[in-house]
Amino acid sequence: PVILEVDGQRFRQLVLNLLTNAVKYTPRGGSVHVQLGENDGRVTLTVADTGIGIALGDLPHIFDRFWRADSARTRTGERPGAGLGLAICKWIAEAHGGQIEVASRAGRGTMFTVTLPRTGAPTQQTG
Repeated sequence: PVILEVDGQRFRQLVLNLLTNAVKYTPRGGSVHVQLGENDGRVTLTVADTGIGIALGDLPHIFDRFWRADSARTRTGERPGAGLGLAICKWIAEAHGGQIEVASRAGRGTMFTVTLPRTGAPTQQTG
């Protein structure tokens, strides 16, 4: 088993934010994959989807607070977001001594990778 010392509430929020986005931006018939692994004292959580992807020009901004891609703003049938989910994910990962990265291609899907120290407790008060 993979054991992490994390703020359970915040880590749950990070995972739910990533999964919610993956499902929200993956059309019917697409897929969402979640993987948890460990290597060199680091734990990696990967959430990958076959969704609409993120345009190359949008990638530098996706972790900015209140920023939303044009494709996110124009999706129909979805509740609009505030543009805070990924900024919160980044803050939670960094508060636990880790990082979050993204790889995406428009029309092909997106993969978020969260890397945390295996036994790293939060480095600052998270709640």
